Amino acid sequence: MTKKRIGIGIILAIVLGAGAFIIAGILEPSLDPDFERNLTAASPTETQQLIAEEAEKLGVTALSVTVIDGDSDPQNLYFGRAHEGGVMQVASLSKAVASTVILMVAEARSVGIDDDIRDQIRSLDIASLEGGDRPITLRQLLSHTTGASQSGYPGYPRYGEVPDTVDVINAPPRLIESQLTFDGEPGKFRYSGGGYTIAQLWAEEVTGKPFEAIAEEVLLAPLGMNQSTFTQPVERDGIAPLEIVGADAGFDPFGGVFSSLDDDWHIYPEKAAAGLWTTSQDYARFVAAVMDAAAGAENTIPTQIASEMIKPFAKTGWGPDSYYGLGVMVTTAGDSGILEVSHTGANAGYRSLFVVQPATDDTERRVVVVSANTASAQYLNKAIGDALIAR
Repeated sequence: MTKKRIGIGIILAIVLGAGAFIIAGILEPSLDPDFERNLTAASPTETQQLIAEEAEKLGVTALSVTVIDGDSDPQNLYFGRAHEGGVMQVASLSKAVASTVILMVAEARSVGIDDDIRDQIRSLDIASLEGGDRPITLRQLLSHTTGASQSGYPGYPRYGEVPDTVDVINAPPRLIESQLTFDGEPGKFRYSGGGYTIAQLWAEEVTGKPFEAIAEEVLLAPLGMNQSTFTQPVERDGIAPLEIVGADAGFDPFGGVFSSLDDDWHIYPEKAAAGLWTTSQDYARFVAAVMDAAAGAENTIPTQIASEMIKPFAKTGWGPDSYYGLGVMVTTAGDSGILEVSHTGANAGYRSLFVVQPATDDTERRVVVVSANTASAQYLNKAIGDALIAR
């Protein structure tokens, strides 16, 4: 039986943070209820002004938005400290890119996504983990259906101990974390960044390379995503000519921020789950490529892989037509096919979102990506995405 560590630190953090959390909730400005409706009908000039005013009111210090319609050039909007070439962490939006990378590695090595991969991971005794005595497949890991624990990760402060991939899974160093287990029901949706970390470890094991190198080789460089990297940790002087747009966030145990951030960031060794640095423009390029490949216009991403990614697979329980594919959320329109493909992301201080509507007989494929560096952007991002996708 896996020993579950319930850290005194997390209990104290919750108790001490509860009062501040309640007060912040009362005093924190909220999104204008008319913002989304006004933005949907706004002209380009009005769009810039509306978003700028709302971002400033909410204390969002950096926000970038990219929209791509069909084969048109991307439309990019920058607010606050955000700028072209300024990368931010996109948190769980990493999962879609990581899924593509992992599936491409599997294809190159003739590994089926429904094959049991446990014996291909030699640096970790998966059978010793609770529930690790049952088959584990890439499809399960990437669709959150292995029953794996650890829904998300708070990241590690830049100047402290950072575990490697195996330790994150088997023996994380902090009291607030415990060993990953497969104690959920196999086949049932259970959101798990831990499952993605297992998939990351598999890719590193079978290639003998760190995940950032794998991603750069098979996807990022071939697709022209030169504003993206899974490198963790990364520092400002090591990412030039790109520039890091740091996060701004106060101490918030409920939001996974266990240290205040002032133009700073946490480190995520859980790269596949949450470690991608990118720009809204680069990420929009990736989303467009996935959707185009799934529609038959194969590019760097094989059509078969893209099609598997956006296929509705696991019912999430988050809505009657809400499913998870491989790395992406899929909303269906009943029997009429896919209505939207999307994902949200939340790292320490960073918030991100993408949403895409597939092409129809009457409309072009439309992609919207929003990336911000403060937690207060969460509902703003959603309102922007919903408004711009509806135009």
